[in-house]
Amino acid sequence: MPLDPPIQRIIDLLAAHRDNNEPPGTLEERRKLANATMRLAFTGRPDDVTATDHRVPVADGEITVRILRPDGLPVVAPVFYFIHGGGWFQGDLDTAEVELGPITSLVSCAVALVDYRLAPEHPYPVPLEDCVAGYAWLHANHAELGLDSERIAVGGCSAGGNLAAALCLVARDRELPMPCAQLLDVPCLDLTRMDPDPEANLDFGGLTPEACNEFFGLYLAGVTDPRDPRVSPMYEPDLSGLPPAVITVAEYDPVRDQGERYLTRLHEAGVAGAAFRVLAHLHGGWVIPGTVTHALVGDLRAASVRRALTGTLAP
Repeated sequence: MPLDPPIQRIIDLLAAHRDNNEPPGTLEERRKLANATMRLAFTGRPDDVTATDHRVPVADGEITVRILRPDGLPVVAPVFYFIHGGGWFQGDLDTAEVELGPITSLVSCAVALVDYRLAPEHPYPVPLEDCVAGYAWLHANHAELGLDSERIAVGGCSAGGNLAAALCLVARDRELPMPCAQLLDVPCLDLTRMDPDPEANLDFGGLTPEACNEFFGLYLAGVTDPRDPRVSPMYEPDLSGLPPAVITVAEYDPVRDQGERYLTRLHEAGVAGAAFRVLAHLHGGWVIPGTVTHALVGDLRAASVRRALTGTLAP
């Protein structure tokens, strides 16, 4: 299908901007540009939501976990633990709020966002271990935070979807409390090198296999086997015992098939789950306001979180 027209217009504008400007050179410049571009899609934090940043100790440092709490929640509230994307080397708590969308207006829950340390300064396993540490911190401090430790769902977008899936595997294998669901938005689940596919019709100005390979290299630093199941959950031989999954993929996305194959693997292991392919969109393109899909994918995520936290996602 042709791209959704509002998305096509934005792609054309970005291409024209790139043609008229020097591309950012350093990694830090790329981060600033990518984060600033993502923030342009922010529709604003609702007035009734209080945001509190907490410093959490981790190996060799600290990270921040931001808790968003809308007014009117019960004293002990369920929580959605969300991990931002950005190829493991960019993104922050503010871009996480953009990716998350207005979920606090749609679901009666708190939201916890984790500002994990980024590659290449902090390659694997640091980002994953930071996400696990933030998740364990929520459980250890749930009473003081007013959170229901029995009702925590995890999710993430793109690289964050990879980290959310890997977190579930770590929780199972380390016998940590299991999330009640895993919500994976355009997840990258296989970090082995990608070859360009001339028949995939992916040249729309979105994520490319070449960009994926660069991001994989930054995250793995050339020393980690990309077939390590904690790097590439697709290579985990045993996916049993994991929480129900909801996976969203985009039609024009080099990691599209990974999300769909992962659902097949989960089903084969007896794990309940569903996947939704969004037509006429690029990798996570529905984050951009002004499309029907922006609202509907947000509603789909909200419905998934709501059902996960009320125990009605899977039979």
